[in-house]
Amino acid sequence: MSRLGFLGPQGSFTEVAAREYEHQVGEFIPYNDIKSLILGVVKDEIDRAVVPIENSIQGGVTLTLDLLADFDLNIVGEVILIIEQSLVAKKKMDLAEVRHVISHPQALAQCRSFLEENLSNYETHISNSTSEAIQQLTALDESWVAIGNSRAVDYYDLEILAEGIQDNSENFTRFVILSKDEAIRSQNAKTSIICSVAEDHPGFLYDILHEFAIRGINLTKIESRPAKRMLGEYIFFIDFEGHYLDKRVKSALELVSYKSPWYKLLGSYEKAVDTIQL
Repeated sequence: MSRLGFLGPQGSFTEVAAREYEHQVGEFIPYNDIKSLILGVVKDEIDRAVVPIENSIQGGVTLTLDLLADFDLNIVGEVILIIEQSLVAKKKMDLAEVRHVISHPQALAQCRSFLEENLSNYETHISNSTSEAIQQLTALDESWVAIGNSRAVDYYDLEILAEGIQDNSENFTRFVILSKDEAIRSQNAKTSIICSVAEDHPGFLYDILHEFAIRGINLTKIESRPAKRMLGEYIFFIDFEGHYLDKRVKSALELVSYKSPWYKLLGSYEKAVDTIQL
């Protein structure tokens, strides 16, 4: 029986992504935080994990990126969701009564303008996920509200005060599926890698990107993260179209790995062609 883990509790956007990715999975298992979720695959508690990796407004999910560098897992798929945030409370109430707002940091940031324009004299509080915030709301007093997926209220006796409160209607989150195994080869493939910068090497990034450009390989993302050694040292996450076994891609990656002090193939997997509307 296949076991697919997601960032919980139930009702999270990650659960929606998990169920959209795999309808026939044997068991969906929630985890309280991203690190525990990824370790679940490493320790064989689950077969695969669905984790958020980037948002169109807030950028990369840094914890996910850092953990991908630390653990040897393969990306085997991706799902892109249109994110619509809702304001949830224990009862119907006037927004002027709200004193505390709890949610995941990215959700709070995505709804900053709505909160500033519609609430007054309130404090924000951090949770591990939007669905955890909604779950925690059940044990808090009525001056608290949560930001999250409106589907999550189906699991609790809560009320939706407002829907679509994100500041930008073009709000997408990309999720990736992680496994110890490789994905089945696809004709519509996408590949993800990590590489580090050579010390005292001016133009290193140009040298790397040049290998893709001269072969006509389309890059879909490039993002840097601190290498966690010295100030000013970085590693780069690069996504591009094509499978790592394709002739052009294989040739480029051979040179990228040769030029990089540290190189890691995160996997080739089928590219998401549709965006899922909640």
